[in-house]
Amino acid sequence: MTINLQTLKCGECGSGVLERSGLNQYTCAHCGSVSIVEDDVSERLSRVLDQVKDEAARRLAAEQSARGRQVGKSMVIAAVAGVVLIIGVFVVTAFIVDRKEPFGAGRPVVASMAPRTIPIDGLKLDPPRQVLVGAGNSARPRLLVMARNETGTPLERPSVKAIFYDGENRIGERSESVPIGTLMPGESAPLLIDLPSEKTVTRQELQVASLSAPYRTVEGPRLQFTRVRLVQQEGEVRLVGRIVNARKDAVALTAVEVLVTLYDDAGAVIGFGRGFSQANEIKPSERSAAEVRIERFASRQVPIAAWDYRIDYNLSEGEQQGRTRVLSSNRVIRTAGAPEAFHPSLRLGSEDLLADEAERFDLAQIELLPLVPAHNITQRPVYLAEVVNRSSEAIALAPGAVISRYDGNRLDGTTAVAGPAYLYPGERFPVLLEPRDADRISATRVEWKPMRRAAMPGPRMPLQVRVEDTRAATSSVLVNFSRRYTYKYVDVSGTVTNPGQAIVRKSRLWVSLRDGEGKLAGFTLLDNLPAIAPGESVPFQAKVNQFGRDFASVETLYQSE
Repeated sequence: MTINLQTLKCGECGSGVLERSGLNQYTCAHCGSVSIVEDDVSERLSRVLDQVKDEAARRLAAEQSARGRQVGKSMVIAAVAGVVLIIGVFVVTAFIVDRKEPFGAGRPVVASMAPRTIPIDGLKLDPPRQVLVGAGNSARPRLLVMARNETGTPLERPSVKAIFYDGENRIGERSESVPIGTLMPGESAPLLIDLPSEKTVTRQELQVASLSAPYRTVEGPRLQFTRVRLVQQEGEVRLVGRIVNARKDAVALTAVEVLVTLYDDAGAVIGFGRGFSQANEIKPSERSAAEVRIERFASRQVPIAAWDYRIDYNLSEGEQQGRTRVLSSNRVIRTAGAPEAFHPSLRLGSEDLLADEAERFDLAQIELLPLVPAHNITQRPVYLAEVVNRSSEAIALAPGAVISRYDGNRLDGTTAVAGPAYLYPGERFPVLLEPRDADRISATRVEWKPMRRAAMPGPRMPLQVRVEDTRAATSSVLVNFSRRYTYKYVDVSGTVTNPGQAIVRKSRLWVSLRDGEGKLAGFTLLDNLPAIAPGESVPFQAKVNQFGRDFASVETLYQSE
């Protein structure tokens, strides 16, 4: 609880009835919230509360004197007020019961008026250990503590303070809260406490802060992902999951919080992360995604053998009614196995990872065409290729891949490829592959990212691209002020017209050269086209370096959003 020192009101429920219940400790008489304040604040607050009490006593004496002079009138007023109060209580109670019934499927909302403090010895702490979080020069020393709730009562984000010593010298203290809003009875959760920087810590003392239960709660079913994936890209691990509000009433899910924990094959915690749903509020029949990035504090060589997650959430019928915390038993969902591994250069969005089977593009329908040997402007060997959509009915959404290049059996490096937002059936976009340490590419291996599909006619706004002129020319480049290379290029000019009824923004245009056999001879990407209003045209001009044989035709591919 926090106390507003200007209005002397409880920061939890807004009540102005505060009582001193211990050293530097104050309790709200309405909701039972407890606040611990600093010494100087405590003394000032006590003086102010004493003044408030004295003023209240003076006013009470004056009111009693006035009531003594009008006893008969006061009794009549009190009787009438009592009748009105009884009627009001029945009306308000009926309204509250009617409003809160959908929350817990008949289970009442609990808003306890009793003190919510709980004995701190009910939060058990395992022996702490020092760990390094991060990798390389960015690794930070931290203290790992496992906290277990044995109070028999749900806890509102319990907190632990660590006091650090170097021998007998006290060198600092840090506090950290459990990374989940509610720690249910029997649950354990890890927390990381920062160690004093550039100081030697020989021992530490752990202290549990005052414990309290959530104020406004209701029992309800556990919330779990309808689809979830744990993904690893080199040293980075993250969990993505889909949350669906399947309720049949008008109650929304709010403050959805996720805690993910990683374990090694011995059951020891080797990493955890906390995240939230992308939407602040999930209404009935709506869905949202959650993405949790996980900090590992074990060696990258220690494999992940199991992982679990739990979801904390609230219910809300609107801003006027506030939020109600849902208490769910057995909500920790554990999975045995390692995460799915993907190449670190792949850009994986939560939409692609969480797509249902019916939403996925069949990766057998996308293909990298055979490489075409060529030379760049400095006569270094390069290879031209194209990615083509072989499907006859499905559009590939934002195709992407990592192409591994090989010289014989030796890996020469990788090339990340990102295509247009929509690749329609039969369309192909160009790719340039450049050997790094070798003079040739004898083989390739393609790792496609998970892709979604769209049905025809698709979402892409139509454009009309017209090539009006092509002009072949030569130029030269001087390298290291010692050697000059001559190369061929083609100036391509034309117009892009918007035949639709809406403004087209963020359009991109690929311009490709083809030789007499239809093979790719060079390409360039124009991504600086302006917005195009309905019925208007904009000109374009592209300089396309010719890496392959002499061009015979020009082909274009556009993207619009």
